[in-house]
Amino acid sequence: MENKIVRAYLMQEVIRLGFLPVNPKEQKNWLLQYGRSLKDFWEIDDYPPAPGFRGKSLTAIINSSEHVQVAYEYAIERVDKFTVNFMHLLNDWLIWTHDMDGGYFCFPYQSFLSSHKEYDLNWAIQKMEREDLESIVDTLLVHPTPHQHIKSPIDNHEIRMGGGITNPFLYLFHLRIQLCPISDRREAEKARLIDLFEVAIKNSAAVNVFELMKVPS
Repeated sequence: MENKIVRAYLMQEVIRLGFLPVNPKEQKNWLLQYGRSLKDFWEIDDYPPAPGFRGKSLTAIINSSEHVQVAYEYAIERVDKFTVNFMHLLNDWLIWTHDMDGGYFCFPYQSFLSSHKEYDLNWAIQKMEREDLESIVDTLLVHPTPHQHIKSPIDNHEIRMGGGITNPFLYLFHLRIQLCPISDRREAEKARLIDLFEVAIKNSAAVNVFELMKVPS
């Protein structure tokens, strides 16, 4: 039980420190740096378009590499209300939509943790080991616990489209990893993120967006 509580706290901290830009200006900059990072991370020819507003939503269309041939359009109205629409580049038809609507009930994770008063975040950080962070990075980004596989027209078992992800920035960042056609880079990114969030959690400091979007060497 203690191990699960440690990881629950760490999961919240990873999301808080890396994937919760706090205001519209920071959100737009986060999305801008996200898009710009994809050119080198995926080794594609062009930068994706910068995000812009359509109505109340920040939105852009992202084209992946020629090896994956998926495009997706995100539209973020609020942190708890967003959509990501997926299309196949060659067939021009919709694969599916990931749709998050915070108007419906979500499990109150913090209330669950607060009910165990004998444990807190400082205790969890003291107990934290590298394998705990590895598990969290896997669960959130690299190998989401609930996920779907595309069978047609793309049959690549290494692409895992996470389900149950309620944060738009986390969802987009997980696509950065899932749609990367370079397997060695995906592994290097996992190790980089573990190191990055270990420092951030110990210092209770938000991860700088430029650091978050770096390409692993």
